[in-house]
Amino acid sequence: MSSNTANLPPYSENHPSKETLTPTATAGNIAGTVQTCSIRDFQVDYFTIVRNSTTSYHLSLTVDPTPLYRIQVVSSSTKISNIQIFPASNITLPAIAAARLSANPKSKNEPLATICTSSPTQPDALWRPLTRTGGMFSIEDYQSAIPIIAVPGRAAIPHQFSWRTGSLSGPFYQLWWDGPLPLVPSSMFVADQRGSEYVFATMARKTANGGENLVEIRRGGGMEFELSVILELFVILHFNKEQLI
Repeated sequence: MSSNTANLPPYSENHPSKETLTPTATAGNIAGTVQTCSIRDFQVDYFTIVRNSTTSYHLSLTVDPTPLYRIQVVSSSTKISNIQIFPASNITLPAIAAARLSANPKSKNEPLATICTSSPTQPDALWRPLTRTGGMFSIEDYQSAIPIIAVPGRAAIPHQFSWRTGSLSGPFYQLWWDGPLPLVPSSMFVADQRGSEYVFATMARKTANGGENLVEIRRGGGMEFELSVILELFVILHFNKEQLI
């Protein structure tokens, strides 16, 4: 038996070009080109709160002075709330988040304030309580269950946080995650040994000696988490009888 190879094309190796490779093959990791931001990345954003008047403030990034949101504070409650956050780009838009202050803050039967971070003008809006408790590390502590995205791609779920304020914190207010962080076994969690990885927001207030009102917020927690931080800061300032300057 003989073979006829005269009419066969010459042999050549066909290697796939870089353009035809899948993203997973070129990225060097399972996620490929997909990028996520997690609260466990310990990245933060820095904002400044600028006072426009005794009742009006605006929030902007420290790297860009363009106002992002407008914060309105009124002493007597409107039909919506006492503290409201609006988009700064369009003054005709309704509030996107709001806080209602208690008319009887010394009452043990009602929260100090209620917070709404999604459509507060709607009749079926969800309002979450912010309560005041005695603190071990400060004169006053405040607690609330704040919606936060604990795992990228999953919906925000409420988690318990505590604010540390008072004499030991000086001009600083800190928001602490209560309990173990996501995917940290309870057996490895010791509350008294929590480090800075459990601090999810910090505000440094401007003082008579200078400085500015800076807010540091953990990145990846979602919009409702970030709006809650700003609203709760203003609630705490109100009940501590303090104002940003």
